[in-house]
Amino acid sequence: MVNRDLIIDREAEREALEQAWKRARRKGPELVVLWGRRRVGKTYLLSHFVRNKRAVFFGATEQSEAVELDRLAEAVRRDLGDSAARLLSGGFDSWEAALGWFSALSEKEPLALVLDEVPYLLRSTPGFASVVQVVWDHLARDNKLLLVLTGSAVGVIERLLGAGGALRGRPTLSLRLDPLDLVRARKFLPRLAAPDMLRAYAACGGYPLHLEAWDASATWEENLARLAFSPAGLLLADATGILQEELPAAGGHSRILAAIGRGRTRFSEIASDADQRIEAPLDTLVRAGFVDKALPIGAPKGAKPLYQIGDPYLAFWFSCLYASRTQIDAGQGRAVATRNEGVWQRHLGAVFEDAARAHALALVRRGELPKDLLVGRWWSSRGPQCEVDVLGLSGKKTALLGEARWQESALDARDVRQLRAKLDRVPDPVKEPALALWSRKGITGAARREGARGYSLTDMLEG
Repeated sequence: MVNRDLIIDREAEREALEQAWKRARRKGPELVVLWGRRRVGKTYLLSHFVRNKRAVFFGATEQSEAVELDRLAEAVRRDLGDSAARLLSGGFDSWEAALGWFSALSEKEPLALVLDEVPYLLRSTPGFASVVQVVWDHLARDNKLLLVLTGSAVGVIERLLGAGGALRGRPTLSLRLDPLDLVRARKFLPRLAAPDMLRAYAACGGYPLHLEAWDASATWEENLARLAFSPAGLLLADATGILQEELPAAGGHSRILAAIGRGRTRFSEIASDADQRIEAPLDTLVRAGFVDKALPIGAPKGAKPLYQIGDPYLAFWFSCLYASRTQIDAGQGRAVATRNEGVWQRHLGAVFEDAARAHALALVRRGELPKDLLVGRWWSSRGPQCEVDVLGLSGKKTALLGEARWQESALDARDVRQLRAKLDRVPDPVKEPALALWSRKGITGAARREGARGYSLTDMLEG
């Protein structure tokens, strides 16, 4: 069970917020914008941050402007007490009046005002961003207000901060919270055996709420049955809300994601499987970060990209759950899980390959591989098919060749020889490139004698 009084792996973000609070107290107003998808822990982080501070925490809903302003007045009463509430003289007539009131309240004493889920306010008050801009631009330089704006609609917030956005250049601190990677997610489930940790991450992704729901005392099969293949399962239900924050209802985005989830990775394959024009919606999915458009590292001009769902949880949802929601809701989750066993194993293999590339990058950072090494995936653009899970380029030369396999047994000398045979196809290999193999249990002594480095899943989880 996770201790709800702890912040897990958001220490850097919390420290940045604390520093902003100190600056507001000593030097003048601070505007913080913190954004990221649903379930990444924004509200949890900020609720801990404002503890023991003079602060008002307001969570916006999708109600009218008048209702939201009434709710803001209630938040003042709840967080600052009746004496502050009496100063309201009946409440707020507008957001400009509200922000002006908080500015006056922080003239001499520091105050943190958190407006959670600002995109909802943009819908109920179309000029909200401009109101914030005007109030902020006219704040006294010695005012002690710390204003924090948050949002789960990533595209909306990034447009506010981008060229032409009302808040461009205003924030003194911008923080984007993304789902955790595998190594950081490990902190939520430190007692799990390494293979079960990868399974948990492959299903939950890097979302703290999902990871907290995973029962470390149960088997991975029991967790999936409860969280994914059950009508009330968190993992079954949550993807819809995450997607709705960013994607318009029209456009067939889910059909495209489902096609990729079924293993269609090339443009033509996706278009055929989705049975629609995909140029515009696929571009939307890439810009929103739901789909990764990958080119082979060091790709020649004209190389064709591959597409994959970048988020492990959403990749799991679209590959194993999306098409079977009706059956799961009807209580047939066990049968769905059995029928999708092969798809689940394929998904685990893809997550394991991504983890191997992340581990190779960690080795570069630690100096165990050349510091100028660029690491990525590689595949042949011409001629017979050839794929390399982990390829490292030093300049334009291949200096690292790696294979990652989600298999239980250690990789052996034959696997090293198969990997070495690919040197004839990869970009301009150096005289003695490093050969590396990743598997659940690493490599055998014979593989090491063949000249390979080996890494187990336990090594990978250490970062």
